[in-house]
Amino acid sequence: MNRLKYIIDRSTGIETVSYEDVDISYPEHTHIGHCVLGIVTKGEVGVKIGDKEYVCHEDEYFSIALNVPHSIYPISKCYSMISICIPKEDINKKELDIIKEKIVGNPQMELSIADMSEQVHISSYHMIRKFASENGLTPHKFQLQCRIRKAKELLLDGMKVADVAAAVGFCDQSHLCRVFKKQLGISPDQYIKSAILSNEEK
Repeated sequence: MNRLKYIIDRSTGIETVSYEDVDISYPEHTHIGHCVLGIVTKGEVGVKIGDKEYVCHEDEYFSIALNVPHSIYPISKCYSMISICIPKEDINKKELDIIKEKIVGNPQMELSIADMSEQVHISSYHMIRKFASENGLTPHKFQLQCRIRKAKELLLDGMKVADVAAAVGFCDQSHLCRVFKKQLGISPDQYIKSAILSNEEK
């Protein structure tokens, strides 16, 4: 049985995730507001960071910087791990930041490739390639990732799953649940039950 705990300190923005005997895989994604330190406490975990792959054994660690595409998957049947997400500001300005910031700030918006390309005055083909080069993901995958991150915030604020789906731009609750499970390995309801808020700001 997968056992997770999300410990979210809203006063510092630090999020700690405790995994105990899980077999969860995370598809390729990036972190736009924090870097990550992962410590394997049991079993073996495969980590692909950029174009390099590693196997982390018990008592070994890995670190992931901002905007670097990565994926995580079990090598052993199950694993235990502690992951610490530490807020960090990206000070490196990039050409397509205007698009990135619009997606991050308004993940629910329907932004077509044509619209994004027109904003930066390059072809759709080159815009997609350049965006992926700067941010590690295509605009579509990046937007889905931002929608799930916003969904996590709204779920912890007590919003119902169906209302969260509409608020972050998914066509219905089942669409949100499918993408949520694919990205996080658990359902929205499981996420709510596994989350612990500490030092919550009033």
